[in-house]
Amino acid sequence: MKRLNVLAVLFGVLAALFTGAGAAHAASSADPVHALRQQFAAGRGVLVSETARTSISEDKQTYIRRTTGRIGFGKSGVVGYDLTSRGVITPGLRAALPPEELEAMRTPLRAVNVGRYTYVQGFHWGPMPEGKTWVTFGEDNPSWQDYGQRGDQLVDVLSPARLKFVISKASSLRSGEYRGTLKTQNLYSEQGPYNPYKYTVSFRLFVDKAGLPVRLVTRYSSKEYDYTRDGEWVRRIQRNVVDTRYRWHANVKITAPPASAIVDFNDLPANRQPNFGIPLVIHPDDRVAAE
Repeated sequence: MKRLNVLAVLFGVLAALFTGAGAAHAASSADPVHALRQQFAAGRGVLVSETARTSISEDKQTYIRRTTGRIGFGKSGVVGYDLTSRGVITPGLRAALPPEELEAMRTPLRAVNVGRYTYVQGFHWGPMPEGKTWVTFGEDNPSWQDYGQRGDQLVDVLSPARLKFVISKASSLRSGEYRGTLKTQNLYSEQGPYNPYKYTVSFRLFVDKAGLPVRLVTRYSSKEYDYTRDGEWVRRIQRNVVDTRYRWHANVKITAPPASAIVDFNDLPANRQPNFGIPLVIHPDDRVAAE
């Protein structure tokens, strides 16, 4: 009788293991790259909701930025996006920062990308010409953000080739989840004035039953130079966590702002000042008033 009970338990454990393995295999059997390609069509896209958290060495504050918006597709992939980012004013920041810096954090930063051009509103680079509310970045001026980067997310999972690379770097596979580490210089092979960044990024990619990415959490550290209140440049370590969520099957159409409201980055008054110098890298955090 005792032997029968032992065998029953053993068979039960084996059945549970096989059933679990089958369920995990079934959940991961959908091909995310194929599922992504199936979404590519004019007028379709994905809705994005993102939270980025940054902590800086020798700084007690955590800086939070939320980004929401839409990414539009064409027949071959992403053709544009419309994203708005806002800083979160925590009680600690409210107590530590002067009113003008808090006001700058509250100002929404909107970026609209259509093809080769990105139009940015809320980007402060000195005074704007009268009637102009958008700054455009294109072929003849520094690009806005990095190849494949939208919002604060460094890793692009909306490109079939890059999604395939991300999945290939997964060292752990659970039901509907890929975990691993990658280097951004291997993810982005395009060459540019500030690309690729040599970051080591750990990631958790979640997919739905169809294989479509629904959540991407990345973590990475970077060494950045920061301009202190005393007028000195110091090198600090930034630790970043970016949590991006995707909602599929949306109707999306991205349009450029009216031409009458646009000024080219190179034509801003600040860039025409002698010896002002134009930086090679333009990021949303570089919203410095050059007056």
